[in-house]
Amino acid sequence: MFRIREATREDNDALLQLEAQSPQGSGISIIIDRDDYFYRSQLHDNSKVLIAEEHDKLVGIMAYAIKDIFIEGKRERAAYFYDLRGEATYRRSMKRGLFRLWRTALEGIEEAEASFIYGHVKADNNDSMNIATKMRALPIASFDILSLPSLRGQFPELDPHLETLDKEVEIIRSLVGTRNLKPCDFPAAYRRGAELGYLRGIFRIEQGDSMAQLSAWDLSSIYRGRVLRMPLSLRVLAGVLNPISTILPTPRIPRVGEQITYLQLFDPVCRGKKGPKLLKDLIQQMRRMAYSDGLDIVTLFIYSDDPLASLPKFFPEKVLHYNTMALPLRRTELPKRPFYLDIRDI
Repeated sequence: MFRIREATREDNDALLQLEAQSPQGSGISIIIDRDDYFYRSQLHDNSKVLIAEEHDKLVGIMAYAIKDIFIEGKRERAAYFYDLRGEATYRRSMKRGLFRLWRTALEGIEEAEASFIYGHVKADNNDSMNIATKMRALPIASFDILSLPSLRGQFPELDPHLETLDKEVEIIRSLVGTRNLKPCDFPAAYRRGAELGYLRGIFRIEQGDSMAQLSAWDLSSIYRGRVLRMPLSLRVLAGVLNPISTILPTPRIPRVGEQITYLQLFDPVCRGKKGPKLLKDLIQQMRRMAYSDGLDIVTLFIYSDDPLASLPKFFPEKVLHYNTMALPLRRTELPKRPFYLDIRDI
């Protein structure tokens, strides 16, 4: 017997077990260890997790949030899907139940009067890209995730601006402007992050008329990665760098089987001639802060054509590439770049 229903807290363990079947990455393969599947749902005001069951066994998940965002400066409603997966053997058999799950979710999204659906898919995840394409979704942009090991060493005491959060968020909001996919309630993500204890702060360094700033998100209390596979080149590099990192400010590379904690950086901003260099310096300081906080990896999220900042280069680094996929519903045209990357959508 096949059925589709909305997930409840009692499904948490089964949802986590299904998620564990889908490691992330190709060269470096990482699985997510966390206690609460629903943490992403808590970040959104209007989210839903649908599950498909066959003979009382969980075989698929579809999770999405309804959001009010700006499109060409006007308020529109969109659906952001943040999980779409099937149980491994069920997925390989290409049973139609997963498409029934998609159609059920689509009915709810259309009832919410969403103009379009969008989501982020890893560019080399061929299975997910094929599914998105079969559902008539199109790539509308690409973004990068820069991953760097944390770094031993002293870092300047930087103001996280948590006591003046509303003022700082207003500055970021004005810099972003009316960029497409920007939430209409822009401060909501920052407020929720602070409320749940995930927002580490908004950090900035200045030099003359130049500046760089970043926002930092720490989910280490509930969200950890675990390395399943590592390229030989990085395993060799780890053998060289890791012993040195115990006494010198050199990166430490996680080994296969180890758990990894993250400091996630978003909303990067560069201003002035020295802005790009200051951004690189600020990221270095964030790496040292992460090490001091007991975190392993620093990740920076940025659209490839972000008008406020560009991706700096480091060694050693790993850059993951993602596509933003979108499917029009009530509108004939899809939104155009540049886009805003909401930390809740990562």
